[in-house]
Amino acid sequence: MRFSDLLVALDLLSRHDVNDALEMQSKSGRPLGEVLVEMGLLNASTVADLQDGLPAPPDTIAQLGIDSRIVFDMLVKFLSTTGQGTTAAIAETLAISRRLATVLIELARAQGIVELKPGIVAGELRVDLTPRGRSMAVDAFANNAYIGPLPVSLDEYSRRVLRQTIRSETVTRTMVGQAMQPLVVEQELLAKVGIAVNAGRSILLYGAPGNGKTSIAERMVRTFGAMVLVPHCFEVAGQIVKVFDPSVHRRLGTGGGRATAASLFADEFDPRWVPCRRPFVAAGGELSLDMLDLKFEETSRFYEAPLHVKAMNGVLLIDDFGRQLVRPDALLNRWVVPMDRRVDFLKLHTGQSFQIPFDQLLVFSTNLSPRDLMDGAFLRRLPYKIHVHGPSTADFALLLQARAEEHGIEYPEEAIVLTIELIMKHGTPLAFYQASEIPQQIADLAAFVGRPPIADEPAIRFALSNLLVDR
Repeated sequence: MRFSDLLVALDLLSRHDVNDALEMQSKSGRPLGEVLVEMGLLNASTVADLQDGLPAPPDTIAQLGIDSRIVFDMLVKFLSTTGQGTTAAIAETLAISRRLATVLIELARAQGIVELKPGIVAGELRVDLTPRGRSMAVDAFANNAYIGPLPVSLDEYSRRVLRQTIRSETVTRTMVGQAMQPLVVEQELLAKVGIAVNAGRSILLYGAPGNGKTSIAERMVRTFGAMVLVPHCFEVAGQIVKVFDPSVHRRLGTGGGRATAASLFADEFDPRWVPCRRPFVAAGGELSLDMLDLKFEETSRFYEAPLHVKAMNGVLLIDDFGRQLVRPDALLNRWVVPMDRRVDFLKLHTGQSFQIPFDQLLVFSTNLSPRDLMDGAFLRRLPYKIHVHGPSTADFALLLQARAEEHGIEYPEEAIVLTIELIMKHGTPLAFYQASEIPQQIADLAAFVGRPPIADEPAIRFALSNLLVDR
């Protein structure tokens, strides 16, 4: 991805404006940033902030910031697996620029690790391992079987995390309101959520089930607009820890693919970093303590980062808190140091521990009583305790009508009044999920039996008989 593509991915400029700027740049030969400012498309401070925040592409092995042995090991493992390679293939796989790939090949040739073979592949010479290189590959695979983008150093990763801290953004009421759409959130609750998100401190959402606690938490990450850079992996004590996860991280400008990243993006900033939206990670009843530790792959001998590291600089939701197999107090104790000191400690299988920043919006969501789940000491560590109430009758009526229209259900005012009366007569509190589910049930009934899509008393009673449990 080029800098110009990044501007489009961040919704800062349209593709049309960017193309106009690129055409002017091609005529003038000046940097794109200067052209954008001159055209009035961006101000100088915005351009400077974006360009200053991007790590420069390394031009030498030393600038990678990791042990050169790791670099050569990755090269020989790749060539051992593919048989032969080209400069472009090596650059793409190791996530380095072609300039650096050329440097790496020349250094490997000088050490008798690789040799150039006759014949051209896609306009490039073929690179193959020498006997010494194949011997090195055997030793490299014994260390670990990871083949892919080169890691960044732990120090560089930690600095980057602190630089793009979740506390660096200012969240406004308007931004929170837009992020919560289409949820119905009363203004007081909206303000509490906004203040908590803006502070970037730990949050407890509690209240009866079915009123949107999880939905609110999922939308919190939408309030943030900044791009973050996520490394494919980082290195610590010679070990590789994979961080980037396509199932978690929303890569910006996904249309280009890895080939584009190697050929274009690599020449503008370090492609070992992936530009992403701030991540959102959720864990519910399946959460266990070992999911918060490094996962060591025995056969491949490298690590997968735990959940909270993948959520770095984003939002981590502990959903249905109190319903995990692990005791609530044991799970809470795991977070004491990270929440207090904003650092965490992870341990390698060798027994060596290392420190890593803890920078994320940690959100607990529960429909159980907070006092039954945690003591006063831990409640103190959750500065924002937000009670998510059920809807008022007026809000319930508005949402019920809106959802009925979405399903094509005719829902007259007297039917809305009857629905509310029946729910309250049953002794069940009004909940937002009911207003969404009742029209769906009526639509399902109408489709199955071929009756008109009307919310009359029989249809309403049918829906409520499915939703409400007889006492």
